[in-house]
Amino acid sequence: MKNTISRRKFLASSTALAAVAGCMTDKSASAPAAAQEMSAESGIRVRFLGSGSASWKPEWAKNPHMRRQSSVLLENKVLIDFTTCSFDKLPKDCHPEVLFQTHSHGDHYNPKAAVKSGVKRMYVQETWADAARQEVNAAAMELSLPAPEVIGLPFGKPVVECGMRFTGVPANHSTSRVTDGTLERTSLYLVEKGTSRLLYATDTGGIMGDAARMMGIDPHVKEKNLSRYTASPYVHEPQALTAFIMEATNGDIDDDFRIFVHSSVQAVSRIVNMLIKNGRLVLPQGQHAYITHLGIKYRSWPSEKIEKELPEPLRAAYDGLEVVLG
Repeated sequence: MKNTISRRKFLASSTALAAVAGCMTDKSASAPAAAQEMSAESGIRVRFLGSGSASWKPEWAKNPHMRRQSSVLLENKVLIDFTTCSFDKLPKDCHPEVLFQTHSHGDHYNPKAAVKSGVKRMYVQETWADAARQEVNAAAMELSLPAPEVIGLPFGKPVVECGMRFTGVPANHSTSRVTDGTLERTSLYLVEKGTSRLLYATDTGGIMGDAARMMGIDPHVKEKNLSRYTASPYVHEPQALTAFIMEATNGDIDDDFRIFVHSSVQAVSRIVNMLIKNGRLVLPQGQHAYITHLGIKYRSWPSEKIEKELPEPLRAAYDGLEVVLG
């Protein structure tokens, strides 16, 4: 299946196309106008600011192979997750404008770091938006700095920022945060630019069926049977990913106790190969799928050492790695 056989045709109404427009775009723009702000140029520049998991100690920065907490910078403008240990991996004269949070665990989310980064807008899953807003505003007051606008983002409803379209989909992960009786839901992100479709998947134990269907990568849903799914506004017509980044916290331990909420190299490999086999992941020639959020034994290993153990087409991300994904 070629990626060009079906362009995005989200089955929700046009009002689902994110009432928030992109960087430097009038936020009062209508939903269709906002959607048209997505760049027609393909290729997404990704810089890994951190590729590790869990805790971080400042003295670890002296070890060039010790991975910071997972974070990426897209097109030098948009962050996905950000904590205090990642500032030194930002390019010089880089001023990110937007931050998307996957969830509220401390190795991904830090209100003070968000404020200090200078971003203007911060997206979180709608279930914890009120709590995040309070925490970010409190951090801004303590630091005497402007607070970013915190925006609750429902699953399956795309927003356009800085020429890219972002869609949050459900992750298989959990936190202990409960807001007004509602349990926090955690997010993966589908990022689109031109014909490029990147999945950034951390933290998660595998990929949930609902998430796969929202992105158009569930092989159950085919062109010929699409009509049976049209009752749901969250089912995307079949369409391949062109780039893939996923966590492998559990390393090569496939039966690690974290399996309910994290993934192993073996799990990522199975998912990638299944998607390729079924035409739902079409990597440009020479491009790899990347693992990140590395923990257990891989956290301090050089990428070249890890890659001796990785099956194709997987490669290990490392802090400061910059790639353009088609």
